[in-house]
Amino acid sequence: MKRISIYILLAAFFGTLVSCDKQLSEPPANARVDGTAITDQKSAQTVLNGAYYRFANVDNNNVTNWTSNQVAGGMYNGLLAYGFGQVPDEKNENANAGYAPMIWTQAYLLVTATNAVIDGVSVLADNAFVGSRKNEIIGESRFLRAYGHFKILVYFSEWFKQDSKNGVLIRDKFITLSQVPKARSTVAESYAFILADLDFAIANAPATNPNYYATKWAAMALKMRVLLCRGQQADYTEVNNLGNTLIQSGPYALENNLKDIFYTKGLSSKEVIFGVKPQPSQELFYYIQSRAYYPGQSSVFAATQKFKDLLQNDPRGTWMVGALTPYQAYSPNTYYFLKYIAVGGNPSQLSETSYALRLSEVYLMRAEAIIRSNAGDLNAAKSLIKTVMGKAGVTNFSAVDDANTTDALLLQNYYEVERNLTGEDGIEWLTLMRLPFATVKQLRPTIISDIQFYFPVPRSEFDTNPLFGIQNTGYGQ
Repeated sequence: MKRISIYILLAAFFGTLVSCDKQLSEPPANARVDGTAITDQKSAQTVLNGAYYRFANVDNNNVTNWTSNQVAGGMYNGLLAYGFGQVPDEKNENANAGYAPMIWTQAYLLVTATNAVIDGVSVLADNAFVGSRKNEIIGESRFLRAYGHFKILVYFSEWFKQDSKNGVLIRDKFITLSQVPKARSTVAESYAFILADLDFAIANAPATNPNYYATKWAAMALKMRVLLCRGQQADYTEVNNLGNTLIQSGPYALENNLKDIFYTKGLSSKEVIFGVKPQPSQELFYYIQSRAYYPGQSSVFAATQKFKDLLQNDPRGTWMVGALTPYQAYSPNTYYFLKYIAVGGNPSQLSETSYALRLSEVYLMRAEAIIRSNAGDLNAAKSLIKTVMGKAGVTNFSAVDDANTTDALLLQNYYEVERNLTGEDGIEWLTLMRLPFATVKQLRPTIISDIQFYFPVPRSEFDTNPLFGIQNTGYGQ
């Protein structure tokens, strides 16, 4: 058996890899792991747990920090705001955006951690593992790596241009200092690499796992996201097929009352495909995400007037959006965003839970794929959209019923994405950008060019990696 020692280096460049127990229920023994030897299934599981720790973005205070996941997309769409004064993200001033650089850092920390697992496990003999566990561990890791690379793709590359050279800097190996310099891949190559990881995960990741760990089903759902963004006709067919498999054969079901996911059930809901479990007692810490929604801490993340208006005459408006925040002098027309925590509520393990993939998104992605397909059945898409709306308590479906063109129904599908999925994992932003550009500009007047569909690569990358290539179009060099 070959022994692989994985040394976690480059703290300034990649941060630190930390490990946790199987349930993410205890803080790591050390904030930094200087060397982890993968020699068998047990040690492989330990390093895999460290990768999940990075996915959860557990910070130095031992709390999960999904601020950039939950807040950034809503800001770019004009649905969420910073309660103490408008920030560049809210105005689509991408060159000065504050949350996008966090996404870059978190994504590459995750990719680095997953490569440690993949490299270490791949060289071990199959008989070092019980049954199919070797490939399961690699499958879970490749799912997480795909998630990280996809974040980079849709935020820091020209992802909607298949012929663009400005794709992702793909990290397919755990790197040392001498391996930092590397060129970015093309957009087409980036999609191919991410999809290959997801195909492996679909074939090899466990079918059954706690829903804060990866499964083949989570890989299917993430593949649907990726394919919708690539946007080829064959992709829409595959999205429809994947969605049908998840809905008909997966171990998931839409929650009968959407509110129950966030206020009662959390990860116990059968709708949640993949989520983030909070650390023990993190609800007692002051600087946590749900406290930033209500009543506020050093940050306040609020709903905008646009989001409030969107939910007018919708049952979700009675619980997702609260009263005006007390900080109107700084951020006028902003309201408490109460999706995760109710007025008067105290932070809890439930309010600190985050959601990466839910079955509602699968329904709406499948609907979008059907609408975009050359042979799409608009009535089938309408049925999917209305099913999701009905689980939120909606009874008036006239806007969907009356949408009888591709563009009109895409818009109604997008509105339901906003109402249902805002503040979770940037899904509202991705869905907006896939609309016809004329529609995007109408919905979001601060967007005047498609260069605002991506962000500049951080300057630090060019400083440390001379082979990277050119800056994204529209952001100089």
